[in-house]
Amino acid sequence: MNATSRVDIKPFTRRGTCPALSAPMQTGDGLLSRIAFTDAISPNDLAALCALAVQNGNGLIDITARGGLQFRGLTAESAVALEHDVLALGLPLRQGLAVETSPLAGMDDTAIADPRDIVRRIEERSDALHLSERLAAKMSVIIDGGGHVSMADLLADIRLKAVRAHDGVLWQLVLGGAEAKALQAGFLRTEHAADAVIDLLTYLADRGLDARGRDLDIETVRAVCAGRLLGSVSGQNIAADKEVHHYGLMRLSQNLFAAALAPAYGQIPAEALSSLCTVASTLGINIVRPGPAHALYCLGNEEACQRLLVQAHEAGFVTNAHDPRSGIAVCAGEPACASAFIATRELAEHAATDCAALLDGSITLHLSGCGKGCAHPTAAPLAISGSSEGLAFRYSGRVSDAPDVILPVTEQKAALSRLARLYEKEHKPGENARALLARLGRQKIVAALRQDDR
Repeated sequence: MNATSRVDIKPFTRRGTCPALSAPMQTGDGLLSRIAFTDAISPNDLAALCALAVQNGNGLIDITARGGLQFRGLTAESAVALEHDVLALGLPLRQGLAVETSPLAGMDDTAIADPRDIVRRIEERSDALHLSERLAAKMSVIIDGGGHVSMADLLADIRLKAVRAHDGVLWQLVLGGAEAKALQAGFLRTEHAADAVIDLLTYLADRGLDARGRDLDIETVRAVCAGRLLGSVSGQNIAADKEVHHYGLMRLSQNLFAAALAPAYGQIPAEALSSLCTVASTLGINIVRPGPAHALYCLGNEEACQRLLVQAHEAGFVTNAHDPRSGIAVCAGEPACASAFIATRELAEHAATDCAALLDGSITLHLSGCGKGCAHPTAAPLAISGSSEGLAFRYSGRVSDAPDVILPVTEQKAALSRLARLYEKEHKPGENARALLARLGRQKIVAALRQDDR
């Protein structure tokens, strides 16, 4: 149906469906629409989207943990107008199956491999087979060629990760979840990678809309891959997990750099983002791509990227890993989300100030308005959510897990302050927050929240 002929917007009836441009989702502050890109856009393109956010919504833009752009505060009528206006810009919008890769793919010389040809072949075959219509609503495929941008924490039903072998590059097949806890199924040669992914997706599609990558066992995977899967290969080099720095200056090649920055807690007024786009254009930066960790990757020469980071920092953006706000995963919360029990962003501001020492970059503090955990679906060292019973806390878990303790909602700021005081009391020189929490353990952390030592 042509966008201009659509007369109404229907809310989702299929659980887990993403809020697409043509099918916005009802939230506490109106309808929400999301777009994602398959290629680079310019700062001017992003500024045009900011103008549409003001024109059609409440003027707030979210950058999601997977690099999508969300427009908030839409009405049924303005959502239709937004769709029409966004499509008129002719941007490289993702449609159909979500096949994700680094926003720096093909431009980052530190990567092991360029994944774009594999992505293209998967997308073409998926479209030809109409797979997106037959797969689970949030089915995700990640093709990770390595490089500066870490995609390890993103959930994926099917993941290919480039590894070096003695005779070239292989692709490690990983299934069902974040990289660290997913099924490590084996290795594929480059020429077999796209076909194996399509065959696995087809297998899942044949099993219905509820089938996910986590449902695949190793014997099924071997059967579907039909001899293409290599169990082990001599000479493979799977790099150990490196310390991830999502933000700051990144050298991509001899003359190309990226300024990686993010709006605090993934949300920003459109006017502020548009102003930064004007600065980027003035500096000669002509490529920008949203990506993981709510980041914007702005590409240019070294001087331009450094100057942009300075300007972004002054404007309140997160520009380095030492910013305590970068260690907080937070959803929209009250009043923007109708499901939320707490004002998560207000609580995050308190945490960034009072718990700054604890948020040293080694841990994530997850603040969720409810038990769905939209902002951080995987486990976090410290996870707090609002609920009808009160403020639910979990140590090293997801907000959907059974809580370790439930506190009165009125104690939400006090609870964070207790964690900060626990850090001050127990921290040893040279010990990061992750090591400290592991040493203290669940019982002592929960006791501190309960104030059992009074």
